[in-house]
Amino acid sequence: MAKVGRVSLLQLGSLALAFLGPVVLWALHRRRPHPVLERNFACGIAGLLVVVIVAMLVQKAFDGTLTWREALPMQLCDWALFAVVVALLRRSQTCFEVGYFWGLCGTLQALFTPAIGHDLEWWRQVAFFLDHALIVAGVLFLLLVPKMRPQGLLRVVLWSEVYLVAALAVNALTGGNYGFLSHRPAQASMLDLFSDTRWLYVAEINAIALVFFAAIWLPWRCVRRN
Repeated sequence: MAKVGRVSLLQLGSLALAFLGPVVLWALHRRRPHPVLERNFACGIAGLLVVVIVAMLVQKAFDGTLTWREALPMQLCDWALFAVVVALLRRSQTCFEVGYFWGLCGTLQALFTPAIGHDLEWWRQVAFFLDHALIVAGVLFLLLVPKMRPQGLLRVVLWSEVYLVAALAVNALTGGNYGFLSHRPAQASMLDLFSDTRWLYVAEINAIALVFFAAIWLPWRCVRRN
């Protein structure tokens, strides 16, 4: 029971970090706007993201739980993390859009329904939630401070299909479950509603992702038309 409570507390803290953190940075920047301050904030979030993922890999390597399959950066959130880091450091529009759609539709979902066991070491739970929270925080920071905006759906749809094909190929070669495309996670999630037939299960994941992308793109489309 203590571990369940700990995970719930981590979820609450990670959600607070994801949503309140960028607002605090936005308020500080608004009070004293300066390009250097904005750059420092962006570099700070990007640096934390890199530190967390590297620390996770190093710790797993030292305790002997890291296999070459686990080391592959083939989860959707891994790709979202790289995109957000590049967007924070380079202001890449393509990377921002990938981070925006994948971060808010995928990574945020992982914060609400985390695919991790309650019996994991506490530091792995902290790393998981911190990693995912910082991805969302990075996207919201880019929306609030430099005021980056998604310009369309085409690029993210193309990159999503690239990821789908790549993850399916890696899963076939390694027997992995990247993107949860081979089977559902053990923990309860929206994927439990999908078909038991493999090809249909993958098609449903792809289709629902596109629906979610369209849903968070529609408000910006309406604003642009007005």
